[in-house]
Amino acid sequence: MIGHRGLCLTFAASITFGSVSLAGLAPRLGAQSAGQPTAQRTIAITVDDLPGAIPGTDKGPGDLKELQKVNRAIPSILRTHHVPAIGFVNEYKLQVAGERDARAGLLQMWLDAGLSLGNHTYSHSDLQTTPLSQYEDDIIHGEVVTRALMAASGQTEKYFRHPFLNTGPTAEAKAALEAFLKQRGYAVAPVTLDCADWMFNDILGEAIEKRDKKLAARAKKEYFEYVDTVFGYFEGVTRNLFGREIPQILLLHDSELNAEELDAFLTRIEQRGYRFVSLDEALADPAYATPDLYVGPEGISWLNRWRISFGQDPDFKHNPDPPKWVMQMSNDYRASKSN
Repeated sequence: MIGHRGLCLTFAASITFGSVSLAGLAPRLGAQSAGQPTAQRTIAITVDDLPGAIPGTDKGPGDLKELQKVNRAIPSILRTHHVPAIGFVNEYKLQVAGERDARAGLLQMWLDAGLSLGNHTYSHSDLQTTPLSQYEDDIIHGEVVTRALMAASGQTEKYFRHPFLNTGPTAEAKAALEAFLKQRGYAVAPVTLDCADWMFNDILGEAIEKRDKKLAARAKKEYFEYVDTVFGYFEGVTRNLFGREIPQILLLHDSELNAEELDAFLTRIEQRGYRFVSLDEALADPAYATPDLYVGPEGISWLNRWRISFGQDPDFKHNPDPPKWVMQMSNDYRASKSN
């Protein structure tokens, strides 16, 4: 099992969940009968860590010129493929002396491309280790610039994405945060597909530092092989849970890897029969009304969370991990950056 932005390992998670009546839930979601034609697949693209996911760290503000290159490329590619994507912002990356206006301009590139923005906390806080009151303050701090830019563009910020996909260390903390988010006008942006692109971006970052073209090419090749594995696996999970394929919500990052490879990536999933939809449209599917009863130490796919709702255990054993060498090299690279 790969925990989002965490150690890659298989483990038995500590899980608690409340008493929720699920009688008749599966029939309401609509099972697809055998032999019935499969509807066109749909997917919402979400992008974390704007205005830049920096290789080897969750905290670095990054180099402005590199970020300008990344944030010109990614919105342009999304627009070319007619993807109504949303980018989730960490506003601390805007707060570099002498560069604040230019960095706010990185977010404006997304809005100018007809895309939307959401809140990812100010400092990429981890709810697993951050006191709830401090975490809530970080959410408020993280909406100042984004909301102003969106208002000027005629939009309203309405989605929140938990860093690390950690939704609460206890059921009480999780419920309290959900109430706080609702009060602030936010809906949670779930994730059903995570291809660990941040990990492969670490490898690409190290390859660029070392000018190692062979390593960069290997990372990209094995990334796309892993993407195929992840999509195939979680498409099967949705069929098993709901009797049909539901709209997927994909997590990517605002990174050099995607600046270079997003066009090929989107083409690849188009070839799998996907049509791109907004987060609004994906969440309108009744599957997303399934309660999330998971409380545990890792950020995991909502599909694994929903297994609990259907009286099953989350299946960490069969979740596909990236290649071992990628996991190890990414872990080592992050350790080197933290020293």
